[in-house]
Parts: sequence; C-alpha cells; structure tokens
Amino acid sequence: MKCRAIISALALFSAAAHAAEPQAYINENFGFNVKGYKYNQSEFPCDIDKNLVALLVERGKKSGLNLEPANTADKIHNGVIPVIAIDVEQLVLGRKERSYGADPHSTLPKVQVTAAVIKGDELVTAKHTCAIATLNQVTPSSNVLDLGTTGTICSVTRRCLRDLSKDIINWVAPQLN
Repeated sequence: MKCRAIISALALFSAAAHAAEPQAYINENFGFNVKGYKYNQSEFPCDIDKNLVALLVERGKKSGLNLEPANTADKIHNGVIPVIAIDVEQLVLGRKERSYGADPHSTLPKVQVTAAVIKGDELVTAKHTCAIATLNQVTPSSNVLDLGTTGTICSVTRRCLRDLSKDIINWVAPQLN
C-alpha cells in the first residue's frame, strides 16, 4: 500500500513539475528592423513591445499554452524549449514622417510584425498585421498620439495588438505541437 502511495505522489509531482515548465519562451528583446533607419529611442511608442508580450502570454494561457517572457541569453539559446521571436517590420502612426519600415506613401496606421518559432536549428516565420485605425477614424491632429474623437493612438494601438496577439497565438499553437 505504501509503495502505491509513493508512486502516486511521484507521478503527481512529476506532472506538476512538467506543467510548470514553459512550452515556449517569448523573446522580450524587440527591435526595429529598418535598414538604414537610425532610431535612437530606447522604447517603442505606446509600449507596443511590452503590451504585445503581455497579451501573447495572456492569450496563450487562454489557449492552453504556457508561455514565459524571456530576455536572457541562457533562456533564449537554451536549445530545448522553443522560442517565439517577434520583429516589428512596420509601425505606421498615420503620417509619412511617423512611419517606420513602411512604404512612404502608406499612412494607414498599422503594426506589422514577423513572428518566428525557433526550435533548435529550425526556424518558421510568418508575417502578422493589424490595422490601428480605419481611414474614417483618422482625423488630422497636431499630436501623433491623438486621433481626435476616436481616442489616442495608443488606445487604438492596444486594441490592434489584442487582435494581433490572437492571430499570432493561432499561428504559434500548431508550431509548438
């Protein structure tokens, strides 16, 4: 009887330890990938990097994925647990002079990222885009962070990132299985 109890306890402990291990790390070290563009700001406008990581972890949890943010080399180069990397390809805030990595004639506010799942030596990527606002929501303003009657660019960007996180998690989930 004692032996059965010990085996059951070990099985429960093993299952709990395995459940706590992340299925993937999310690289928190985002960066602009704009050839020739000298961008000295240390943070993204509207904290899109921090918001997107938090939304991915939250959305992953709702989808049954245990994702853990990571920004250290030992976790990112671990070789065992897959890493989800995000690179911001385009960030358009509604005006030509406030577009990063975009066609200079594109002024529709949007965020476009390339998401990658890195498993050992394997790398799978996909582009994901969300519109920050529709053309009829964008009103002329002297402040890039103000969309007039529709809210701030940051508030609508967070809504965009919620959609983007859902899209990314729907793509990532089968990659991790």
